[in-house]
Amino acid sequence: MPFSVRLDQGMVNKLTRLAVQSHRRVSDVVREAVELYITNAEVTKEDVVTPYDRIAHLIGRADLGPGNRSEDTGRKAAAIVRELHRARRAR
Repeated sequence: MPFSVRLDQGMVNKLTRLAVQSHRRVSDVVREAVELYITNAEVTKEDVVTPYDRIAHLIGRADLGPGNRSEDTGRKAAAIVRELHRARRAR
């Protein structure tokens, strides 16, 4: 399929020089470069790791031992408040 791209003269010179050195046509050099670029872009996109991806294996895996920690914490906090209240009344 025919395709055209506008390049500045410096880029054309570099492509021509590379094509001559490698005994290939300029279109072959450009085709290979585009292919490599697309392959690299696809691999880079697949390799993007989000913070969630890094800890996904840990989410929902915490074992806090027996009992319900939030209920225990509430009871402990209530006991501390009662004790402080008693201590103030004793003064």
